[in-house]
Amino acid sequence: MSPRRRLLLFDIDGTLLLSRGRGLQALHATFQQVFGLDPRPAEIVPHGKTDPILFEELGAAYGVGGERLEAKLDVVQSVYTARLALLLRDPQALQLKPGVLQLLQELTLRPDVGLGLVTGNLERTAWLKLEAVRLARFFETGAFGSDDRERAALVRLAVQRFAAARGSVPARHVWVIGDTPDDVASGRVNGVRTLAVATGRHDVAALRRSEPDAVVADLTDTAHVVDILCNAT
Repeated sequence: MSPRRRLLLFDIDGTLLLSRGRGLQALHATFQQVFGLDPRPAEIVPHGKTDPILFEELGAAYGVGGERLEAKLDVVQSVYTARLALLLRDPQALQLKPGVLQLLQELTLRPDVGLGLVTGNLERTAWLKLEAVRLARFFETGAFGSDDRERAALVRLAVQRFAAARGSVPARHVWVIGDTPDDVASGRVNGVRTLAVATGRHDVAALRRSEPDAVVADLTDTAHVVDILCNAT
């Protein structure tokens, strides 16, 4: 395999696709099933968070403490994955963000570009989502919420995995592409570049305040986004 001279690490939810609340729906159903609890309201904001953090927050809302959750964590992850898989059978469950398919198709034509993932999703649920919208084929590997609870650690791990497989890429040629200030911060702390995309709950102005290297309203202008990611020196 040829070495990569560019490494582009994409977030999933809010950046590549919209899951229309299916993740939280599956999480609630999981806690009710695993711990034998009745439904209850919970003000959980998933944007920018990894699944381990969401498990903890929802656990707190259901009165499931850290030790109790930890003891059942493998079961929680397994049930959650199965629940989400069922929900994703609905063809309306997921919606691609504008311009995503065209951008990925263009990037895969470039032999010097590696495409990976940095996502808070568990690894299996990340692939389930991407398979459901036929995007899995574009990505080699990455780092996932099942690897670590902190996004900065996931960026570091994804870079290490690509380096082991394809050779190292200079930090200035590694990009994290995401829709939240958390994505931007995770890239910055690792010394790599960041492209913020205002297709989630944060608008362009809010994302600019997080100081990414570049910000776009969406990914519809393929030529412009490719120029940012592939031609910056």
